[in-house]
Amino acid sequence: MAPAPTRGAARVVRCGAVGLSTGLLAVLAHASGGHLPSLPHVLVFALAIAWTCVPLTDRQLGFTELLGLVGVVQVAAHVFLAVLSRHPREVLPSPSMLLAHLVATGIVVAALAGFEQAVFRLAAAIAAVLPRRLGAPPAFAPLRIPIAAHPQQPLSEVLRRRTVPRRGPPRS
Repeated sequence: MAPAPTRGAARVVRCGAVGLSTGLLAVLAHASGGHLPSLPHVLVFALAIAWTCVPLTDRQLGFTELLGLVGVVQVAAHVFLAVLSRHPREVLPSPSMLLAHLVATGIVVAALAGFEQAVFRLAAAIAAVLPRRLGAPPAFAPLRIPIAAHPQQPLSEVLRRRTVPRRGPPRS
């Protein structure tokens, strides 16, 4: 069976890459503003992002899907980190913070788009080298199923059917 990056360990690695890269670059964007959260908070946030990405990684993600995903995560990361740093009045980003988030989004989307292509190309190359599982040959004709002839009935049953016919509705 060919390896598929949409199942198993490859899918977990893809989700982890999305979560860690998006979460860590959001933290770096906030660090440029002088607010660096603690490592446990960053890891919990990155794991939450990775867990959220699981339903999205059942197929290869394109550039626009990655842009939308990373953009939403950057907004969520900014709000989460602003509240976490006890500066709720900074939920609306300053121009420098907005620029940092836009740069982080561009970097993450470019990296993840390349990563997605590399993973799927690697899976296709491995699938081309691995032996294929042999399947059943295709059917060229209808399947013939032997059906037993009418079971032998005792002579009394045959006579009863012929001498005492079934009664039907009256003729009109």
